[in-house]
Amino acid sequence: MHILSVSEKILSLICGLGILQGILLATLVYFHPKSDRSVNFFLAFYIFFTSAIMSLPFIMKVIEWQNSFFMLPLPFLTGPLLYLYLRSFKETLIWRKVLPHLVIFVLFFFIAYWNISILKNKYPNTKFLPPEVLSESRIIIVQYVRFLHQIFYYFLARRTLLSYQRSIRHLFSDISRVDLKWARFLINGFLILICAFMVIFPLMRRYPEEFSTLLFLNMAIATPYIYLAVYKGISQPTIWQLQPAIKKETVEEEFHQAEQMDAVTNDLQIQKTTKPGLSADKINDLVSKITMLMEQEKLFQETELTLSQLARKLAVPAYQVSQALNEGMKKSFYDLINGYRIKEAKRLLLDPKNTNYTVLSVGFEAGFNSKTTFNTVFKKFTGLTPTEFRDQQKSVSLPV
Repeated sequence: MHILSVSEKILSLICGLGILQGILLATLVYFHPKSDRSVNFFLAFYIFFTSAIMSLPFIMKVIEWQNSFFMLPLPFLTGPLLYLYLRSFKETLIWRKVLPHLVIFVLFFFIAYWNISILKNKYPNTKFLPPEVLSESRIIIVQYVRFLHQIFYYFLARRTLLSYQRSIRHLFSDISRVDLKWARFLINGFLILICAFMVIFPLMRRYPEEFSTLLFLNMAIATPYIYLAVYKGISQPTIWQLQPAIKKETVEEEFHQAEQMDAVTNDLQIQKTTKPGLSADKINDLVSKITMLMEQEKLFQETELTLSQLARKLAVPAYQVSQALNEGMKKSFYDLINGYRIKEAKRLLLDPKNTNYTVLSVGFEAGFNSKTTFNTVFKKFTGLTPTEFRDQQKSVSLPV
């Protein structure tokens, strides 16, 4: 009987706490009052199954490795769930869209059962997993297929996030509340977990006497990742929550159009749409009206202005406004509005009448809703913070 070393006991304690709390936190993600369940459904199950995979060492001790076949396909669920979670940011996912991503999991459920049945006959009457099992060709093949499957979904999730990032710039003037750093953390953390296993698995084969320690170590790596994923998943509002007054179908259509416009802008593909393209005269007319709204009515001063609101103001569909901006002005909605805001902020900062204005007051007047957003966007457009810009202009204007 294998007796746990001190290091194994510490790692098993970390894993045990992580598993227990991971399952509880997965439930919290879904049932939290602020949760958007249509989106967090996938995050909750992603966390739940990641926690379930971490429980493998404990499951194998309780039910013995010969009966653990139902746990082995679980890693084929985490990649699809992460991808579907990110995809649900911009569209409602029905089962018809979800099921194709679960085919590999179902297939490997039967493969795992077949593998375990063969190994049970080869290693009868063994309570603990024989180290030689890890060198079985079937096991090695499954592990590398698992690796390729997870890497595939890592890149699929990453591409989905990048597309989402570009799309929101076509739809929103303020993206500070749509902070996607945590989503990048979620994807990159998934990659770290994949790579950690691919490093530890060969070590298990080379040092079978350290099998338990290495297995617990692999599971312990996931514990802080789960905590952070849950915290960010709860605290991050979704697009649907940011626009409660607008129908989901409308937002989905806007995202679809934004993706098409982004594809056209970047020459990735020929635009395919059932809606007729705009003539040059129509684009020029819309550009003139947009310019008038910005320069005469200063519509950019509305802090949470969206493409939909601008479209309603112009009394045209949102996709036409997006096309006019991209083809007629060569700008995204985000760059257009914030370009006007920065121009207004610079004017206010240079106006001698506003010497007593604080930087925050100038930011609010220009249409920004927080000092942090004002500083970030101002520096992106000018290379300086508002304070640095004002100080620089003062030093230039001083007599020598």
